Amino acid sequence: MSSLASQLATDAAFLAKFKDEPKKAIQSLIDKDQIQRNADVVASLFISVPGLDEAGIGDYVGDGDPFCAEVLKCYAGRFQLQGLGFDDALRKFLSAFRLPGESQKIERIVNAFAQQYHKQNPRTFRAPDTAWVLAYSLIMLNTDAHNASVRRAQKMTKEQFVRNNRGIDDGKDLPRDLLESMYDRIVANAISMQPFKNDSGDASIITYTNPQKAGWMRKRWSDSWTWNARWFVLKGSCLYFLRKPPVWGAPCELCGHIALQSELVARKAEVQRDADQGHWILETQTGASFRAGKIDRRAGTMKTSMKSQLRLIAQNRDDMEEWVGAVNANIA
Repeated sequence: MSSLASQLATDAAFLAKFKDEPKKAIQSLIDKDQIQRNADVVASLFISVPGLDEAGIGDYVGDGDPFCAEVLKCYAGRFQLQGLGFDDALRKFLSAFRLPGESQKIERIVNAFAQQYHKQNPRTFRAPDTAWVLAYSLIMLNTDAHNASVRRAQKMTKEQFVRNNRGIDDGKDLPRDLLESMYDRIVANAISMQPFKNDSGDASIITYTNPQKAGWMRKRWSDSWTWNARWFVLKGSCLYFLRKPPVWGAPCELCGHIALQSELVARKAEVQRDADQGHWILETQTGASFRAGKIDRRAGTMKTSMKSQLRLIAQNRDDMEEWVGAVNANIA
């Protein structure tokens, strides 16, 4: 932290003024020659000064003033978003300040995020506009899903969310499973402002970023009669299962994992009841036991046990077939 940042962090008068009138507070620093009239310098203060009012930051960078627009561009440019999933990148960006209520300010801020994300992840979407539309859509979904005044029957469904985002990628549809996964993650974990972790928050999510497949399934080991709903993530040659979708900046509630060794095989269950059309099985080709890791919550450690079979129920038949194909393709 710079000496100026340290000084401002303890300057009660400046912090109070910034909370009430952020533009005048910053201008006062410029008028007193405490800082240069330089967009990157102001953006740096927004990152480095602890205790700066988060709503004030949002109001300042969302303002239509040309200098504030320059600050917004510099501010967004300080976020490292490369390699993060889209909704996790959005969570990271929105963790440092509070979005203003004015729609025009929100649009400017979301556009700056979209430009930065597309710049660092140019192959994710066909154009920056895709990131802008999708980010705005996720913010609206977050508001709808976690606003207590919106009745359950009126909340946006997964199908409505997918339909609302058709054709947004330069006239093309984004993969349905990508949109459905984002929907599930937003509904399970609200986007919220939190103590800003900057890049340190990446560690909580990077293991699960850009998986081959992810989503809710019910699971039951062969030595148990209990079915548990878990969020599964298939990445590389490992199948993880968690209590809820992992998101940027929050502790991941990992329950366990299975290393997909060469002797394993995923297959459709022989009997498919009408209610469980997505039933499939993970086991060894010979029927022998295989190793599975499970978190011991009392000890806080991963323990290994031998299992003969894992039964899973996906969302539907198509989802089950996708899981079976993806798991088999990733078996080492």
